[in-house]
Parts: sequence; structure tokens; C-alpha cells
Amino acid sequence: MTSASPAEIETLFRRLLGAARELYEASPELCDFVAWPNDLVYVAPQPRPIPALPQIRAMAPDGGVQAALAAVVDHADWVQTYSAAEVGRHFLDHYGYIELFGPTGIFTSSQCRAFIGYWGQGLHYPRHDHQAEEAYLVLGGRGLFEADGKAPVELGPGGVRIHAPFQSHAMKMRDAPLLALCLWRGPGMADRAHIR
Repeated sequence: MTSASPAEIETLFRRLLGAARELYEASPELCDFVAWPNDLVYVAPQPRPIPALPQIRAMAPDGGVQAALAAVVDHADWVQTYSAAEVGRHFLDHYGYIELFGPTGIFTSSQCRAFIGYWGQGLHYPRHDHQAEEAYLVLGGRGLFEADGKAPVELGPGGVRIHAPFQSHAMKMRDAPLLALCLWRGPGMADRAHIR
């Protein structure tokens, strides 16, 4: 990790936020899903690494959200919602996310929540649900999205999947990892997902 001043780190996170907003504005489905928040306040994160950081860096292209993410990967507060008892150690070694904005995000917001998540090649993200409505936008890689009441669909970059409140859903990553922007809205926005 290279040393950077707090101001330089904030600039990097603001670039990531801007890149995410550009992607959001280019997606009619996301724009219809929720308005971009207007109450964002930067809160300097305390870096917390996860084992998958080298894999996340490897997904960075020359520009866009993935390159902006790679620039902050060592400065971010990476989160793993689940325990090894729930999903296993292998899953945790190949999974993690940052809360870009939201109640406890790098940019705080009470209006909606955004994550950037990574799931490694071959992982099965077991069935889970949450009260908040959710929209996934695939940034890189591929995944098979499954949800109660919907036909399974494999999505690659630019693909969008929306889940209703408490709709049980799962993902399978086959021959590629998955990097996705995930938006939450509505009641339960500050809650965590629960494995079913």
C-alpha cells in the first residue's frame, strides 16, 4: 500500500463515487429504482482488509468504477456480512464489499444505500433475504442470479437484477468472479441480509 494523505484518500473515494454515479445515470433501470442521494457526507474510513483484495485489484480495467475501486482498495473498510459458521471459510476468503454510501457508508446517507461487492469464481452465494428492495448492476465478471418467482438469469457487465422486499435470492459464480454495484431502498435499509 502506498502512503497517501487524508486529503488524497478522500479525493480517491470521491472519484469512485463519481464513477459510480456515471454508471448509475447511464442505467435507466437504476434511475427508475431510486434517486441518487443528495445528503452525502464523507466520513474517512478505517482501512479493514479482506483476503480477496488481490482478486479485486485484478478485475480493474483502464477506467471506470473498477479502476476507481482498485485505487481505494487498500484504504477501504471492507465488510463481510456473514460468519464462517453461516457460509464457510472458503466463501469468506473470496467475498467482501464496501458500503459506498448509506447509514454506515464511506459517504453517509439516510436516503438509500450502495454497496460494491465481490464474489469469487466458483462461489455459491446461498439463499438470503432482507426487507430492503435491492437492485444489482454487474460491473465485471458473470453470475447466475436466482430468486423466488423469477427465472434464473446469467448476467454479465451492465446486467441488472431487482429483488423485492423479503424475496429469497441467491447467486452462483461459475467460471468467472462477480463484481457488482448494489442499491438498497426503503424500510430495512440499515439492516443486514439473512441466510435462509
